[in-house]
Amino acid sequence: MVNICRTPIDHPSAWRSRDFASPDDYAIDLAPRHIEAFERALERIRAEGLTLDDIERRHFEVPEIAGDIAGWFGEIQHGRGFVFLRGFPVGRWSEDEVGIVFWGIGTHMGIGVSQSVLGDRLGHMMDFSHEDPNARAYRNRQELDLHTDLSEIVATLSLSKAKTGGASRFCSMATVHNEILAAHPEYLEPLYRGFPYYRGGEEAPGEEPVTPWNVPVFSYLESCLSARYVRYYLEAGVEVLGRKMSELERAALDCVDEVAHRPDVMLEFTLEPGEAMFYNNFLVMHARTAFEDDRAAGIRRHLLRLWLDVPEGRAAPKEMHIHATPGIARQQDKRPTGEGDAYKALLPAEAE
Repeated sequence: MVNICRTPIDHPSAWRSRDFASPDDYAIDLAPRHIEAFERALERIRAEGLTLDDIERRHFEVPEIAGDIAGWFGEIQHGRGFVFLRGFPVGRWSEDEVGIVFWGIGTHMGIGVSQSVLGDRLGHMMDFSHEDPNARAYRNRQELDLHTDLSEIVATLSLSKAKTGGASRFCSMATVHNEILAAHPEYLEPLYRGFPYYRGGEEAPGEEPVTPWNVPVFSYLESCLSARYVRYYLEAGVEVLGRKMSELERAALDCVDEVAHRPDVMLEFTLEPGEAMFYNNFLVMHARTAFEDDRAAGIRRHLLRLWLDVPEGRAAPKEMHIHATPGIARQQDKRPTGEGDAYKALLPAEAE
C-alpha cells in the first residue's frame, strides 16, 4: 500500500516564485571572510600537491566559516531546499582553483559522485554538440524541461555566460504536490506508484536498461516528501518495456509539467559568473532555456556541476534511485548520449 500525503505541505520548501520580489530575497553574498577562508584552504591544498580527486573534507577545513556552511546545508536539507551564493571571484581565480573551492564546499555537504559514464565528478556544463551531436542534455545547448538529477544535492556554479539564452529555472516539488492535491487528488496515486525508468544507455555492467522497479514521482516517508522526475526517461522506460500508459497516468504527468512551469511557481534567472546554486534534488526541479554561444568571439556558456550523495540524508525509498550505486558508474569507451541501444532499437531505421 502506497503511503500518500493527503494534507497540504506547510513548510519553507513549498515556495513559489512570487514569494520573491528579487534575487536579493534569497541570495547569500559571500563576504571577504569567506573568500579569505577559501584562499587559505587553497594554499594548503597547493602545498600538499593535491588534485581535485584527492580532496576530502579533511583537506578543506575552514573553521572560520564552518558555521556558515553548516547553515547553508541546513537550509538545503531542512529549509527552503536551496541556497544561492553570489561573489565567487572567478575573474581572479583560475578555473582549477574555482573548481577546487566548489568541490571543497561540497565535501561539507556530501560525497561527490560520477555524473556520467565519463566518470566526471566535477561536471562541465557546456555545449559539446559540435564534437558529439548526440551529447547528453548537460553537454548540449537545447532547452531542457524541469526535471531532477540522480543525486541528493545538485550544485552549479557559473564561470561564463552564453551569448544569448541559458537562463536557469527552478521549482518546488512540494508546491507542485500541493497544487495537484488541491485540484486533482486522483493524480496522486499513479504519481506515487511511479514508472519504470530507462537508464539512458549508462547502466552498469549487469544492470538492465530499464529499472526492474517503478520509480515514484512522489514519496512520503518519515514525514518527508521526496520527488524524482525525468519525464523523458520514464516514458522511454515504459516504451522499451512495451507497455502503454493509461489516460490517468498521462494526465497526471501532464499536470506535473503544467503546474511546474506556471509563472507564479517557476523561478527563472540567469546565473551570472561567480554565482552558484546548491539545491536538494529531492525537493527542487531544475531546467534551462536554450542558448547560443559565439565560439569565434570566445563567448561560451560554462557551468561547473556537482552531484552529491548524502549518507544518512533525506528519508527516501530505495526505489527512487535509478542505479544500484550513487551517481552513474564510469565505463571505459562509453559516451553519455542519453539514448542507449535499447531505445535506439525502437526507432525507425531512417531515424537512427
